[in-house]
Amino acid sequence: MRNDIIFGAVLPYVAFLIARHFGLSTVHALAIGSIFPIAVIALSYIRSRKLAPVSVITLAATLASLIGSLYFNSAYLALLKNSLITGFIGLVFAASLLMPRPLVFHFATEKGGEERASGERLWQVSPPYRALMRRMTLAWAVVLIGEASVRALLIPLLPVDVFLVVSEAMWIIVFALMISWSLRYGHRKGDEIAEMERQKSAG
Repeated sequence: MRNDIIFGAVLPYVAFLIARHFGLSTVHALAIGSIFPIAVIALSYIRSRKLAPVSVITLAATLASLIGSLYFNSAYLALLKNSLITGFIGLVFAASLLMPRPLVFHFATEKGGEERASGERLWQVSPPYRALMRRMTLAWAVVLIGEASVRALLIPLLPVDVFLVVSEAMWIIVFALMISWSLRYGHRKGDEIAEMERQKSAG
């Protein structure tokens, strides 16, 4: 997350302020700032020869907002980038509810091995566990889509330099709170469900 904050928030903001100081328009100043997250994704791909799904979403949203803002000379479209990213991720969470396993299940069992086997077993035999995974996935979808919508509504209401700070602070706070909630709530409920299943098996 540290690199995301530095290259996705701090350096673009500094570049925007410097560009505006030298007389560039708001749209062009924002376009210069977008170079940093694009460069980080490109360097990551050069090193590993692969892109994480979140990097693909970030790159697509950044390029879409950059091209749209320059073509239409619209600062709104340039500032819409982060809303597109979090909103799309929220839609992915929501769409995963229609899949055999919701997205939170895959995150909860991503280490594989015994953790994956335990998760698969609980998924097969425990309706409360399946409900927990779906409930947490839905919570992520609602929060991310809601956060994206609020940010999009704030764009015309705030000065650009203020919005850039507010926008970055919003996603950092929202993601930090959701990750903290997921770990605490998921572990607590997961342990309760696992204990219930053990008692059921013992009985």
